[in-house]
Amino acid sequence: MNLLERYIGRAVAGGVLSVIGVLVILFTVIDFIDEFDQIGKHQYTLWHAFIYSLLKIPERIYQIFPLATLLGSMIGLGVLSRNSELIVIRSSGVSLLRLVMAIMKTALVLVVAAILIGEVVAPPVQQYANLKRVQALSKEISLNTEYGLWARDSETFIHVRRVTSSGQLQGITLYQFDKEQQLKKVIGAKDADYVDKHWLLKKVTITQIEKNRITKKHAKQMPWGSLLDPQLVNVVTVKPEMLPIWKLGSYIDYLRVNGLDAAQYQLAFWGKLVMPLTILAMVLIAIPFVFVSQRQTPIGKQILIGFLVGISFFILNKLSGQMGIVYQLHPLLVVILPTLTVMFIGVMMLRRVR
Repeated sequence: MNLLERYIGRAVAGGVLSVIGVLVILFTVIDFIDEFDQIGKHQYTLWHAFIYSLLKIPERIYQIFPLATLLGSMIGLGVLSRNSELIVIRSSGVSLLRLVMAIMKTALVLVVAAILIGEVVAPPVQQYANLKRVQALSKEISLNTEYGLWARDSETFIHVRRVTSSGQLQGITLYQFDKEQQLKKVIGAKDADYVDKHWLLKKVTITQIEKNRITKKHAKQMPWGSLLDPQLVNVVTVKPEMLPIWKLGSYIDYLRVNGLDAAQYQLAFWGKLVMPLTILAMVLIAIPFVFVSQRQTPIGKQILIGFLVGISFFILNKLSGQMGIVYQLHPLLVVILPTLTVMFIGVMMLRRVR
């Protein structure tokens, strides 16, 4: 990378880091305020809320990275444009193609940074944050989630194979022990819904273990009161987007083998694979915005337009994913379509730049 490329790269990277810093501070404050209603419950204090909000920062950075690269690229290049440096660079004989390639080299560095944050840093930090939060909120329950959810509620050990996005439990097994830690009863249920402050188990099998015999009976449904409420379930359940891609692949196989719906996890898996292309698309579409603004529109207005483009992309991406699940489309198609659309628009806009 020559001197010109490094100079442009520093401008773009500086803009991206500035946007990330501002958005992270904003989201951290919002997360901290959201925790206020939990302060005072059991051992959860203001300090726990503060630490939990800080530990969510890697997840937030990964979530906002595409928008941050779009806005940051526009700001970095906008500074060069405002100082007439882009005009000088173009006047010195540097072609638009070479300028775009220099910017995209920096975009590749940003892609590597996003992968490291999303695949290496954010998942374990977020799991640790969730674990510490739930331990402070309910000292009577210990939880661990990776391939299913394990919990202890007094003398009952709970295993849940899956928690759906709507909060329903699927594949529940309750192991009930007596005071001498002898297994007395095993309750299995296909699924459970939270109704009127208790869980309602459905398609239940109850196995009673006694000294001389084992009895088994079935029931269509059975109420189950537990300290494990939906709030705690939501806290400790790892979002698909926050699992490393290699664990996502293994978990998708696990769900398929056990006959469970893997659509949300497949969507997250392909979303992570397409994320590098999405970041490149965001940088690509930022370039023509800045060049057009040199002659037609104030840079501030262009940045506002860029922000609206980023938000529109985020909404389109979410809607496309959910529609793909509803209509059973291939997750790669619904994930990559918004990104390809942005890239196409970016290329068409670049062709108008002279």
